[in-house]
Amino acid sequence: MPVNPDIVKRRLYAIDLRAVEDPVLEHLFAEKRMELDQQLTMLQRRNTPAFRYVSLLQYGPVEPDLLALANTLLEAFPPGTGRCGERLGAAAVQAEATRMLARYARRAPAFAAAETSLRSDTGPGLMVSGSSLLISTATMVPRDRLDPLLQHEISVHVLTYINGSQQGLGIFGAGLAGYEGLQEGLGVFAEFLVGGLTVARLRLLAARVVVVDAMLGGADFIQCHRLLQGKHGFSSGGAFNIVARIFRSGGLTKDAIYLRGFQQVLQRVADGGSLDPLWYGKIAEHHVPVVEELKARGMLRSPVATPEFLERPCAQARLSHLRQGHSFIDVLKDPPPC
Repeated sequence: MPVNPDIVKRRLYAIDLRAVEDPVLEHLFAEKRMELDQQLTMLQRRNTPAFRYVSLLQYGPVEPDLLALANTLLEAFPPGTGRCGERLGAAAVQAEATRMLARYARRAPAFAAAETSLRSDTGPGLMVSGSSLLISTATMVPRDRLDPLLQHEISVHVLTYINGSQQGLGIFGAGLAGYEGLQEGLGVFAEFLVGGLTVARLRLLAARVVVVDAMLGGADFIQCHRLLQGKHGFSSGGAFNIVARIFRSGGLTKDAIYLRGFQQVLQRVADGGSLDPLWYGKIAEHHVPVVEELKARGMLRSPVATPEFLERPCAQARLSHLRQGHSFIDVLKDPPPC
């Protein structure tokens, strides 16, 4: 392991946060230090029975309402036959991603720093690191999933990094403590608004929650596999992949954050809350009042860019339906005209 957690922890706690005279900023830095401490402890406890408990401390348990939502989704959207449409390779994905980044750069020069990179050392799929979109050379994406996927990765992950990096407080680009859940929730929300949140994708997110909850309840690998295959209709291979992700290193509860974050965004919209504070950088839901306070005090700049998908008529129609009290399940099953 290239990082010695003990040494990094000593350096981490050698930072005197009392030197930060602003109590709001001191609290943000203290939160982040605690999160980094927990992440380092996870590294120390990999492949041991203790790992899942440190993971639980970091990402939290599965709340009853989250588990209820997951089960509702698995019942409302039974397994389908799947689609066999055209699939695009890594080069085509990179070309479309480059065009999207160019559109953002024309509106916000700070996006000129964003880039795409083909990688042969990662598994199939896309991931964002800072302002870079990393595309595995093994990636194959169904054509109708390409735009939703890029809206998730670029219009949320890259955009909030760019916006956060333009702040005087660099932590908004690196990410405030607990930011991952809301980030992934916004990404899934982007997929939903552009009409690309498929049944298969939704069932995957719900299944992750169900398995995390079962694991924390004492179920072993085989029991979790049987739960997905026997009760919820997943294929043996699909169930294996979901369970294997969650049981890695001793049990990682992180996979529950995707649906939890999506649930948080949906609730905010239903309550009439603005999405504007969510684009200032990588934040958690509980940081929204902090963003508003720091903005009022002149310590945060307005975002240099907002997601392009919010300007689409179809996205606006779906957003309007949610604000009118329609459930997202109803909107998925009966999309509004646009």
